[in-house]
Order: sequence, then structure tokens, then C-alpha cells
Amino acid sequence: MSPYAPLWCKSGFSFLEGASHPEELIEAAAQHGIEALALTDRDGVYGAVEAHVKSRELGIKLILGSEISIDDGSTLILLAASRRGYGNLCTLITGGRRRSEKGESRVGWREVYEHAEDVIALWGGDRSLLVGEADPFFVAHGLKEAFGDRFYALAARHRRAEEVRQGARLRQRAAKWTIPVVAGHEVLYHKPARRA
Repeated sequence: MSPYAPLWCKSGFSFLEGASHPEELIEAAAQHGIEALALTDRDGVYGAVEAHVKSRELGIKLILGSEISIDDGSTLILLAASRRGYGNLCTLITGGRRRSEKGESRVGWREVYEHAEDVIALWGGDRSLLVGEADPFFVAHGLKEAFGDRFYALAARHRRAEEVRQGARLRQRAAKWTIPVVAGHEVLYHKPARRA
């Protein structure tokens, strides 16, 4: 059995979403015996330096990534698998930031496909096309072609009623398109007192 690693963690740098400092997320992982953690702030890698310093200090493997906003209103979580992947992720984010209003970022699916080298894609969550009503046939095939064996459907549960229907849709579509499924949830704080 593989050890658990949270792959969708947002820090306070994801304003109005995450509520903990990157260092606090790393410290909490160490306290709970978690050996690896992915920091995936929305449309950026803002907490990378703080998380890197703390992860080296505590011996936690840090995976850098981002939850990317797509111009159709959906999202995709991307994780850098190498330095080259980190460069591709940063180039994608920079392109979206440069053409968007301050504080926002949007990229197109074609840009995502073009920056897929050495990047892992997790497709799921509330704002994902994979769980939406419309069939995302063309996006699914584009992602499979671009990411190959680095492409996963992310089954996320947060105890919301609509997730039962969304989860069934995700599993059905993942099976239809032979996309491996990983389980996870969106980590927004390191202790319950930060939830508010």
C-alpha cells in the first residue's frame, strides 16, 4: 500500500480559499507522519519558497503545483514532476496572468496541452468539467493525448450532497476513457480553528 500524500493543498496565498501559511501545512504533515505534500495554490506558486525551506527542514517531500483556472470557468490541478515541469507550469501561469486583470488568470485548453511535458494533471473537483453535466469528450481526449500516463481523474469528497452524483459521473467517465482515478480532497487549512 502506498503512503498517503495530500495532492491538492492551498495556502493563504490562495486568497479567500486557503487559510494556513505554507509552513504550517508542512509542519502539520510532519506531525501526522505524512511524508509528501503538494502545494497547489490557485493560479500560482506563491508559497513555494516558504514551503521549500520548511520541507527541507522537516524532511517532507514537497511537490509544487497549482490549481489552474481555464477560460471556460473550469479548473485543473497540475503538479510539476521535474524542474522542466516546474518551468512549464510557471510559463503557463505567467501567460494566463499577463493577459488577465490583476488578481485573475485564465488559460485555454490548448495552452495546457502545450505545457504538459513533465507535468502531472489531476482532473476533478467542484469546478472540473469531468463532473459537470455536459460531456467533456474533446477536452478528455486532448488531456489524454497531452499528458499520457501522467493524467488522472481526481475523486474528491467534502461531504456535500451533490458530490454523490458528481462522483458517480466522474467514475463512469474515467472508466469510459480509461483514466486512472486517484482519491483526495481540497486541503484549505492545517487545523479546524482556521476554517472560518
